[in-house]
Formats: sequence, structure tokens, C-alpha cells
Amino acid sequence: MRWFNTLKSWFNPSPMHRSPLYGRGIHALPNPNEKELFERSSAAFINGDILSGYEYFLSSLIHKENLFPSPHLSIERSEETLRFSLTQGYALIKGSVSEKSLEAHADIALSEQLHVAIKRRFLERDFQLTYCRFSEENGTIRLSICLDNATITPQKVFYPLREIALNADFEKEFIAGEFDESALLDTHHLLSIPHEKIEINYTFMRQWIQETEQSLIGLLSNDNTGMTSFSYLALLLQIDYLLLPHKKMAKNISEKINGYFMDDEKLTEDKNADLEQYLRELSVMDIESFSTQFYNCAYTFSPFEQAMHDEISTFIEESLGKVRWYKNNRSTYVISVIYRYISLYILYNYGLHPSLRSLLHLHVEVYASDFFKAAGETPLYDPLTRTFKQNLIAQRIRESIEPYISRYKGLNDFSEHLNYSDLDHFSQSFYLQVKNLDYTEV
Repeated sequence: MRWFNTLKSWFNPSPMHRSPLYGRGIHALPNPNEKELFERSSAAFINGDILSGYEYFLSSLIHKENLFPSPHLSIERSEETLRFSLTQGYALIKGSVSEKSLEAHADIALSEQLHVAIKRRFLERDFQLTYCRFSEENGTIRLSICLDNATITPQKVFYPLREIALNADFEKEFIAGEFDESALLDTHHLLSIPHEKIEINYTFMRQWIQETEQSLIGLLSNDNTGMTSFSYLALLLQIDYLLLPHKKMAKNISEKINGYFMDDEKLTEDKNADLEQYLRELSVMDIESFSTQFYNCAYTFSPFEQAMHDEISTFIEESLGKVRWYKNNRSTYVISVIYRYISLYILYNYGLHPSLRSLLHLHVEVYASDFFKAAGETPLYDPLTRTFKQNLIAQRIRESIEPYISRYKGLNDFSEHLNYSDLDHFSQSFYLQVKNLDYTEV
């Protein structure tokens, strides 16, 4: 039951808790009956009621408050079969279940329109996959799984379905970013982004890049590689989280961020130069090219593995230690950048409990108040008067914490313990409270 305890038994949220509409996590809260449906699925499989077991399990994956015109997961059951379809970003997975087996597939692209390098890539990818395989059928490249129901359990359904969903989405994104996306199949569920939102995002991206460049003037020639790194990484993380690009832009941002943390012999100065070069490419990208990198879509599975809160606490403590070092060395510029970087990196790199994700998103909102104001939301901080919306921040913290207090004894509303003197004091007090949250179940 370890998988269930870490991935499936976290929530019974109240209606007031909202999921942030940013980042690469699922933009909806889990099914409030998830635990009960999972347990019913296990019982049905044990009793040999295969179709009911699948129906309960698939129902447990349906998110609360779907934000899209069509459901991200639909189920149709007859006397002898159960059919379902689920959306995972670019991918649409269709499956059927009988008493004996589950078969599911995602149509990727038309084979004749694909570059030979892509077909070779699919052969190589098969060796990296555990449950699903690529194949060509009637001129269509598809990713498929087949499960024997003789000893089926919810866990044995979850991992294969998650693998096919994540990898089908990944491969279609890759093709769309590197080759001609007209070859891709089953893309009708993707939603376009309004042009006015594209323009706003484009303006903010260029503004952020320019502000970062200005802030580093006078530092780049000195021994300030750490400051430069935090500035570039925080900027790329912010672009990825708030703007949520797809296709090649998402791939490049991921490669630049992950490449920086790669354990190799490359000097930090050279890694910073790579980040700087890519940011310059983004700054001169025209809006027509920029607009092709965005669409909206639903996700059924989180792309992240669930992180233990100890991991998050350790990262926060290590990062605050860097803040102390820069304070002691009178390098005040980088301190606010590190505070901004902490929340963005955690949101980028870890699978988070919904309450923690909402809390860290709140911190992002404080530091990017102009962006959220342009999006029509009430800003939590006014950079001109340097004042906070304390009542609204307290309400948001309460909304993130209270739905889960009955399940996690160590959670508490910490809004009264925040220091609103300025951004730095707010961030320091905020992270100390978040670090000490206790997600031990009652």
C-alpha cells in the first residue's frame, strides 16, 4: 500500500481550496472520493468483479472541478466491456477492458509523414519503457499497452496507464517542437490561447529578461557567478511556471535548467553563458514564433513523483543557508532573487501536496504581483507602496491549510507568524513556517 499512501490518500479538500492554474502540475484538485473509490476497486478485483474494479479505479482519477469543455477522463460501461478515454496534454489515450484484459493505445502520428530519425527514436525508446511499446499499424505510429487481468490490482493498472500517458504526451510534444506537427494525430482536444493573453505573456517575458539584464550590469565582470546563476535560473523558472510554454520552448528551458545542475566538468561561468545565450534568443523571438509554443489542455496524471516533505524542508534550509552567506558578505542584491528562486524551483522540481503547492504559488504571486494584476487577479503586494494585502494573504493561507488539518495533525494556519516589514522579511518568515509543516497523518 506504499504507493497508495504516497500518491493516492492525501486529500479530502473543502470547496474553498483552489488549485493554482500555473505550472506543470494538474490544474485541478483530486477526486474527493479518491480513497473510497480506490478501496472499492481493490475489493472488486479481489472478488473477481473485473469491470467494476476498473470502473472504480478510473473514477478515482477524475479530478474535482474539471476546467475544460470536455472531461479529461470518460468511462462507458456495457455488460461485457468497459471503454474509456483520457487526456494527457498532447496525448489522447483510448482503452477497452474485458474480463480477461485491458488494451489501451495512443495514436502518435502518421508514419509516412515522419522523419526516419523519429522512427529510429521510437525503436530506441522501447528499451526504456516498462509496460508500453511503440508499433506501426495501418500507417499509424501508436503507443500501446496490454494487461492480463488474472492477477490485476489498482496498482497494476495505475503505473502502466501513467507510463503510456506521460510518454505519449512527451513524444508528441517532441515531434511538435522539432518536426512538422501536421503529422500528429488526435489533437482536436487542444485549446488555443487567446491572442490578447499571448501578447501579455510575450510582453512580460521580454520585460523580465530586460530587468534581469539590467540588474546584472556591473556584476558579470566580477566574481559573482553565484548571483548570476540565481538570476538566470529564477528567470527561466518563472517563464516556465507562469507562462507555461510547450513544444520546443518548453524543451529548451528544461534542457537549460537541468543542464545547469548536471554533474559535469563544465565551469559555472560557462553554464551561465549558456543560460544567458538562451535568454537572448528568447528576447529576440518574434511574437509569431512565440505564439506557436502555447496551447491549453487537460492532464490526468501528474508528471511528478510525490516528494516527501523532508526533501522540501532540506532544500529550503539549504537555500536559506545561502541567503545567510550572501547577507554576511554584504551581497544584498541576490537575496530577493534567492527567495524568489526557492518557491519556483520547488514548484518546478517536486510533486507537492495540494496545500503546499498553493502556499508556494502564493509566494510566487507576491513577487510577480504585476503579472497577476494584468491577469485580472487582486495583487498580494504593491511594489510601489511596498505594502502587502495581509488579510488576503491570511485568507489564502487558511484556504490552503484548513481543508487538511483533520488528516494531518502538524498543519496549522501560520499567517499570524509572518513578518510583513518588507519582501525579504516576509520571505524568510514564510519559508521558516513552510519548512516546519508536518504532513504526518493522524
